[in-house]
Amino acid sequence: MKKIIRKLVSIACGAALLFGLAACGGGGDGSSTTIAFWGYGNEVEIQLTRELVDEFNKTNTSGITVNYTPVKTGDYEQKIQNALAGRSVPDVIIAGDGEVKPWIERGGLAELDEFAANSDAINIEEMYQEGVSRYRYDIDQRKGGEGKLYGILRDLSPTALFYNKKAFAAVDIEILTLSAEEQMAQYGTDAAYFEHEGQKYFSNQIALNWDELLSLSQYLTSNEDAPVRNDRSITKYGIYVTNWFGFGWSVGGDCLEWVEDPSLPRGGKYVFTLFDDTPNYSVKEGETVTVNGTEYAEGEIVDYNDKGALTDADKAKCWELPSQLDAMEYFVALSATHGVSPRPDVTSSNSSHGIFSSGQAAMFAAGVNSMGILRSTIYPEDHPAGFDWDVAPWPKAEHGIASGHSGSTAYCITEKSTKKEAAWEFIEYAAGVEGETKLAGAGFSYPNTKALAEAVFVQPDQKPANMGIFLDAAEYQRVGDWGYLPSKAWINEWANDLNTKVLGGTMTLAELCQAREASTQAIIDGYYDE
Repeated sequence: MKKIIRKLVSIACGAALLFGLAACGGGGDGSSTTIAFWGYGNEVEIQLTRELVDEFNKTNTSGITVNYTPVKTGDYEQKIQNALAGRSVPDVIIAGDGEVKPWIERGGLAELDEFAANSDAINIEEMYQEGVSRYRYDIDQRKGGEGKLYGILRDLSPTALFYNKKAFAAVDIEILTLSAEEQMAQYGTDAAYFEHEGQKYFSNQIALNWDELLSLSQYLTSNEDAPVRNDRSITKYGIYVTNWFGFGWSVGGDCLEWVEDPSLPRGGKYVFTLFDDTPNYSVKEGETVTVNGTEYAEGEIVDYNDKGALTDADKAKCWELPSQLDAMEYFVALSATHGVSPRPDVTSSNSSHGIFSSGQAAMFAAGVNSMGILRSTIYPEDHPAGFDWDVAPWPKAEHGIASGHSGSTAYCITEKSTKKEAAWEFIEYAAGVEGETKLAGAGFSYPNTKALAEAVFVQPDQKPANMGIFLDAAEYQRVGDWGYLPSKAWINEWANDLNTKVLGGTMTLAELCQAREASTQAIIDGYYDE
């Protein structure tokens, strides 16, 4: 019988080679396993992933062969959904923080807690916990950030303020790289944008406040439609910013809040709060405030559920911050009123990176995943259209908190996979030191641990020079609204109008609220009535 089996294996391997199929690998015990891995990305990501898979196939001693299939980014989500609904599924997939919840809801992804607990190669505790939490989900409560683990964090993409050094120099703004303490000692201010003895300065180590951001953007804007502009500027727009997250979160606002209610089956419900007009509060220096049994230390923002219970005495210990609606109005005004950020008719005819790389905008809100594109598309400084560039912290409201969003992806195992142990062994390699070093060392992605970020990601010979900004941002930046609920229908209900009509100046936020607030809440309620 053993001879017959060996003969059949030999015939199968020969056929595989003849028809160009995966070669039969062999471990120390003569066994072999082939797993299917699907991913997506641009050309750089695909090539790096191919190299990572090739190295695993060559070096693993378990007889595991990984077949990697890159899928066109625009088709990926639908192809995965189709595969999960069918009989033939890949064993390992890449999931973004916006796709993972719907795939869990469909029963498509395997729980990974036990694998992770017994692994010597993967240490969840060493990873960025904000990133790890995006792949935890309580399917009964339909709440993210808790419950079972369904993905192993692969990378983050923290956001920073990219800026064009040539544009700053053209209007005689000098760039400083000093800590707040050093700047205070030398110039008597810890502002991020200021004037001293007739010279304007911009700090790439200190976050701009909202007033500074607007003033700086106006000084770098030559747009004829801008009420306040600088004809000396070589950039049409001072800034290109694509979302409201960093503004709302900086003051403690959000578009969705969980409100506790013991009378409800799940102990509470999500409330749509994009247009919340109540002030927020952060605790002043040297003070503490206790509300509903929760103590808030200096610098902390009082939670949405607690701010309504603040007494006058409590408020005296706090800074009053803008509301979520105030933050939205500031964001919208950058394009619709001030003209310092391009309107939708401009952005629709350009790639998001192209507006910055072509020199149309002096500043650009973007993540780590933009660096590879910018490195390859921005001309060198000696080219007429070229310029040097760097990054600075994302702006924050005065007395607010540092904020901003980051994207992320994770490795997941499909529930229907019959080769989960082999799939996990590949994930241990890909999300472990070897795989993470491969991707981060090439400057493609930000790794899943701070230790690797410090050791591998920060590269002095690569732009941007100020990469340390990302190390700080990765600690606190959050997933965007796409990762909140198990469907994006509630976002589509209002976001399309916001990104076109409101930013285009043909609809006000008040009109958007009137048209979409109730219908959005109805969609959200529907998730929890099922």
